[in-house]
Amino acid sequence: MKLFEQTGEFKPDSLIAGNEFPIMKEGIGLKAGQGVLKRGSLIMKCADGAGYIAGTVVTVTTGEGENAKTENAEMNVFGILTDDTDTGTKTSADNIPAVCYQTGEYNRAAVIVTGEGAKVETYENDMRKAGIFLRNIQKYE
Repeated sequence: MKLFEQTGEFKPDSLIAGNEFPIMKEGIGLKAGQGVLKRGSLIMKCADGAGYIAGTVVTVTTGEGENAKTENAEMNVFGILTDDTDTGTKTSADNIPAVCYQTGEYNRAAVIVTGEGAKVETYENDMRKAGIFLRNIQKYE
């Protein structure tokens, strides 16, 4: 056994931008089939109870036959993903358990959204209402 051995490596990612506002965490089931969602992904909760990365368009159909109506599902800011999470490729699988930061201060440049033209700024007001505050920080390497 070596007395001084490096067993791991810590590489800060600058996601957390401060500690003036408390950080709270909560679990959520991410909708399967979204692939690997990275730490820092902004997670939205849909009416179906599942979590989706911000920028994802989820549609719901109400009614049947000629009366059927399809529209975009309402989604609300849930939190920021704490760890990389693989949701797989099968959309029919069960929701994948994950943990999100629900409050706190985060680096604007480290928050991830998806979709064509999607920007973090689009969700910033809703994030603020939920207790998630974005800051611009200097990255040091």
